[in-house]
Amino acid sequence: MTHLNIPILVLGIGMFVLVLALVLVGRQVALARQSGAFECTLKRRGLVGGSSWQHGQMRFGTDRLRWFRAFSLRLRPEVIIRRSEILDVTRRRLPARIVGDEDSYLLEFSLRGERTILATVDLVSGAALNSWIEAAPTGLVMGDAD
Repeated sequence: MTHLNIPILVLGIGMFVLVLALVLVGRQVALARQSGAFECTLKRRGLVGGSSWQHGQMRFGTDRLRWFRAFSLRLRPEVIIRRSEILDVTRRRLPARIVGDEDSYLLEFSLRGERTILATVDLVSGAALNSWIEAAPTGLVMGDAD
């Protein structure tokens, strides 16, 4: 390579990284501004075993919850929780880890097929999620009496 090609190559790589960063931030802002979206952290299994907490945005839908991982290029949700699959939701209040920070809820979704999903949300989002579950149309939730 000649000495003139190296700055152009570095400039091209820098522009690519800048455009990629703008796309990631733009996607995150677009998800956060949609109605029914709130911050949510899910416990997810890793590729080689074990699990870790991953931050993202969850959105209410008519019949499902959609979870999008933060700063991901995927346009589709990574986790979908259908209202008809929810058997039970237990929640436990978690005290704030930092003085002056808000408390949060640890939610455990028990789903059909003996699947469980753990999530943490702030108190307001936890109350909204509880209302969403209780407002299900009759017969749409597994535990309905009808």
